[in-house]
Amino acid sequence: MEFLISAKNIISTILALLYLPFSINSAPVESYEARNADELKTSFTVVSDIHIEGNNYQTFKEYTEILKEVHDSKDNDTLVFLGDNTMNGQDIESIFFFGALRLTNPAKNIVIAPGNHDYGNGTGDYENLYNRFNRYANLAGCYIDSNNYYKIIDGYYFVVLSTESDSVNGIDISDEQLEWLKGVLDEASKEDKPVFVFSHHPVNFIEAGANDRLSSVIDDYKNVIFFCGHTHWELSAYTVSEINGVQQVNLPKATEHATEGYETGIGAVVEVYEDEVLLRFRDFDDGKWVEGYEYTFEY
Repeated sequence: MEFLISAKNIISTILALLYLPFSINSAPVESYEARNADELKTSFTVVSDIHIEGNNYQTFKEYTEILKEVHDSKDNDTLVFLGDNTMNGQDIESIFFFGALRLTNPAKNIVIAPGNHDYGNGTGDYENLYNRFNRYANLAGCYIDSNNYYKIIDGYYFVVLSTESDSVNGIDISDEQLEWLKGVLDEASKEDKPVFVFSHHPVNFIEAGANDRLSSVIDDYKNVIFFCGHTHWELSAYTVSEINGVQQVNLPKATEHATEGYETGIGAVVEVYEDEVLLRFRDFDDGKWVEGYEYTFEY
């Protein structure tokens, strides 16, 4: 117990020193709020591919600015991460990522999907990095006891899928996880509500036939909205697409990028109402909604 308290204090101290300049010097932005707060059932923000790297100051700066704006938002209940939260799964990267979460406490609920970079990215060190990532998550209060799990938030299912190896461009998903997913979706679909599924890898970007296996489960549930990242693709006509009747939302990389002209700080804000889901994209760098990227799904 003393070790856990000490570790938490170390994380908080390091992040307080690193985060302080950003919280003082960052320009104020307009806090975002729901379109119709009086009828809102729940609202959540989704970001992907943070890629915290021990020697990358800019990435950490972008990350903390996103956390600050989410924290200051008026109606946001949950913050979701879509994997590749760290670059190499290193201790220092996990300290930065989870320490900032613990320090800022940006939302009442935190949902974290792991990505290939968190779990080894093809290095063959999956088990070690899996245990390390989850250990730091638990120290920060973001409890993860399985690489696939779900939470019920405000009566809505938030379902996380995860690779079961250090695969790079595809989710290595077992028959057991698919059977688990089907059971969760069956239960969630007893009520006429949308179900939110989060995976680092897109359903149409999966190697070795897993695409067909995953699609064969998800395609049976037209109330699913499937969120993913991994591609680092900027916003385009393909960001939100319908695949076999299921809506897929592929988010850009949220932090700095080597490509000139790539917009950073982009995330999705989702508002859930009685009969519809409103999806808008936000530029957290500028504190503005992205024009031309607003979607409504009716249920």
